Amino acid sequence: MLGSLMRGAKDGALAISMKAFLNDKLGLYGEVVECAVDTKSNRVTLKAHLKGESQTVTASIERYELEREGEDSYIVLKKFSSSREWLTLMLQRFFTDKRYKLPGAVTKLL
Repeated sequence: MLGSLMRGAKDGALAISMKAFLNDKLGLYGEVVECAVDTKSNRVTLKAHLKGESQTVTASIERYELEREGEDSYIVLKKFSSSREWLTLMLQRFFTDKRYKLPGAVTKLL
């Protein structure tokens, strides 16, 4: 039970960090309004208001892997889904198996 509570707190902190990071990097395209991280199943779900879309769009990283090199941590994106077919196809084509260095604040939470 304590492990679940700790994981929940960690997942919440990661979600807050990820939402802020994505809004900073992708603000030109819209705004992430919700972010949920599930480190047990390696899944991230976002809800965003994208420019040009009349409704909120949901996108998920259905599976990711973490890699460590010394003090640095990286995320490798593996599988995607979304509420828009075009977005799912784009995410799969351009981001599957891509590796990204995680910010230090995120690495400290892992």
